[in-house]
Amino acid sequence: MSPKTINTPFRHRLVSWVISQQWLRAIYRFVPASFRGRVASRLMATPELVDFRFDREAEWDEKRAAVVDAPVRMFAVDVPSWPGQGVNVFAYLRGQFGLAECARMYARALLGAGYPTALVDVDINLPHGWNDRSLDAYIGEESPHDIHLIFVNPDFLPAAIEQIGKAKLEGGYVIACWFWELENIPASWLPALELVDEILVASRYVGDAFSKVTDKPILCVPLPLSEVGDSGLQREDFGIPEDAFVFLTSFDFNSFVHRKNPFATIRAFQQAFPKDRDDVQLLVKTSNGFRRPDRLQLLVDAVDDDSRIIIRDHVLDRADVQALQRCCDVYVSLHHAEGFGLGLAECMAQGKPVIGTAWSGNMEFMDTENSALVGYSLVPVEEGEYAHHEGQRWAAADEADAAIWMRRLADDPGLAITLGERARQSVTQTLSPERAAEILIKRLDQIHQERALATGPNASSLPLEEK
Repeated sequence: MSPKTINTPFRHRLVSWVISQQWLRAIYRFVPASFRGRVASRLMATPELVDFRFDREAEWDEKRAAVVDAPVRMFAVDVPSWPGQGVNVFAYLRGQFGLAECARMYARALLGAGYPTALVDVDINLPHGWNDRSLDAYIGEESPHDIHLIFVNPDFLPAAIEQIGKAKLEGGYVIACWFWELENIPASWLPALELVDEILVASRYVGDAFSKVTDKPILCVPLPLSEVGDSGLQREDFGIPEDAFVFLTSFDFNSFVHRKNPFATIRAFQQAFPKDRDDVQLLVKTSNGFRRPDRLQLLVDAVDDDSRIIIRDHVLDRADVQALQRCCDVYVSLHHAEGFGLGLAECMAQGKPVIGTAWSGNMEFMDTENSALVGYSLVPVEEGEYAHHEGQRWAAADEADAAIWMRRLADDPGLAITLGERARQSVTQTLSPERAAEILIKRLDQIHQERALATGPNASSLPLEEK
């Protein structure tokens, strides 16, 4: 793929200005999410960016299998119930981005265990796709329980509470599920601690960061991998050569591109395979590049006219993501830092070998037995690479180490199969919905019991802002 120059047209700047105006965002919030997404895509699209979408998308509808939208699998957990049990889940339940998918995963675990769970969608007009309908059958407006689980990070929590309504939360017990990728929590996030009673985290790495700034309870529950549908699309549908050994790396431009560090993956791939080796391919799958043309340009420049490295910027349905992961041979993440590393976990569950930096949240489920771990050195986070970078550090992956792993897996299919099977067996236990549900339900019922014992019939709870 030849590098292209990506311009920033006036309509891009116009959309960015509209999004930055709080009064316009408040009005825009009442426009249906699906319509907002279509309008934003059309306004932001450019002729240059059309080349970065999957070429055969127009044929997909005819080829897709009939996929049941992420069915909730029922299972039993050995947890005694407490009278009055139940939890309300407030989240971006229709969002097509990481935190939204994480919320759906926890929700499916609770629903699958038969725990009384009320789902309420939150939409505060974040710049993402909003077309995931997999849990529509369970989403409503009612929040009848007195424990509230909110999947909104601290910087957007006040806006979310305003939309949810303080009256709905008042007197209840608020648990916030938060993700963060660095070792130290930003000072600007600290006021949000006063709005919650407890924090749910997906990895001990994130939990350690929050434990430095609060003595409130921190519950660690690794993400439960849901059983999701596969659209059935094949390599030819994604433009992937049938006889190529394909490495996949992926990220969303709405996150910071430097944290995901695809540049290291590109360099490692080129170090591993000289340009005359044409039986290998690196697929760089991104989302929302049309919103960040300057960042997308950095990625295009890094490819350096290597036709074996393909960039595809496309927001995919979850079932299509599952199919794309299935169609590749190895998943690579030479990230600087991860709160969890969902892409790695998903590919491991499909029996794919994964190459990843041996640092941060992904170490919750990766080890030397089930993964190709890459060494690293800790380096300062530079200005512009990530939000709240001051005094922070993260891992710089050893690109030579990653290149060795790439060559080994491409040259030894047996090793790739063995490592992938170990990965599958490991994460399907460590990240099972049953395990997550049991941990969550035990804690939720403990809270119900403690609240019942601590409050008498004449007692009243403090308002949310006075907790």
